[in-house]
Amino acid sequence: MKIVNRINPFLVLIAGLVIMTSCKEDTEDQDRKEQEQRFFDIYMGANYPDAVPQASGLYYVENKEGAGVMPDDSAWVLVNHVAYTLPDDAVYDTYIERVAIDNRMEDTSAMYGPYKMKNGLLNEGFTEGLTMMREGGEATFLFTSELGYGSKNAGNVGAYMSLKYEVVLLEVLGDIGEYEAAKIVAYTDTIVGVETIYDTINEVTMYYVVDEPTDGPPVGIDSTIQVAYKGYLTDGRVFDHSWGDNYYKFVVGDYDAEGAPIEGWHLGLERFKEGEKGRLIIPYPLAYGEYGKYTSSGNVSIPAYETLVFDVDVISVDPEDDEDDPGQEE
Repeated sequence: MKIVNRINPFLVLIAGLVIMTSCKEDTEDQDRKEQEQRFFDIYMGANYPDAVPQASGLYYVENKEGAGVMPDDSAWVLVNHVAYTLPDDAVYDTYIERVAIDNRMEDTSAMYGPYKMKNGLLNEGFTEGLTMMREGGEATFLFTSELGYGSKNAGNVGAYMSLKYEVVLLEVLGDIGEYEAAKIVAYTDTIVGVETIYDTINEVTMYYVVDEPTDGPPVGIDSTIQVAYKGYLTDGRVFDHSWGDNYYKFVVGDYDAEGAPIEGWHLGLERFKEGEKGRLIIPYPLAYGEYGKYTSSGNVSIPAYETLVFDVDVISVDPEDDEDDPGQEE
């Protein structure tokens, strides 16, 4: 029996359209890349005529030589930086507050000041540029979208967009866990009367100090308390505080309640009484952990791996209401 292979003309048409579409997309992609390269070359010729690219295509311009450690491509660092899109030199990212204000991009909930980050999380161009710096140095990185975000839109950076970063490498942090552990010990060593609390679940130590003791009722598990507070980093940068009589109210020990505070608050405030004022010094495992906290605009409000300090004033303590407890004796 002879088998005849019949070719479906509809499938042939579809295959042809797919090939034509793919070719068209490849042509458009190449055209966009060539246009970007032309604009980038014009910008570099006008602004950095003597700059020579690295093998990758990155332009690294050293503005101030550093004398410290060089970070690798996954090191945790502390930097000041301003990021621009090219060729318009428009600022699209910074944690330098005055620059954000001048460019009308201030986020009032963001944590401005030195930016703690892990190298390797932004893009290839930034990652390579940072590895060429030394601690204390200042440099400018410039590169096309080949080392940036390519043909994809990335937040405020459009497709096929060249980038420039002005970077000050303030400090190479080394192992981030060890760095934060040393920082909290150094900070608490300066506080008279500081006490420790060891959390067996997270296997970590937090600190507290009662600056103004009272004879008020103690805070206990299931107490409903109201607290006035100010939260800040160990370098003094404030990230949150209560306003006027708008105290923070929560049930101690109820970790899963809506609006419940970080674990360190529950553990630390159990050591306080009504009317007492003091401080909580909370390591990152009992605060916002390895990822930190972000604003609705995507900016950092609490850095990753960050020790937090809170000035607290226990306004009121309402103990657990046991009247309806069926186990309560009459």
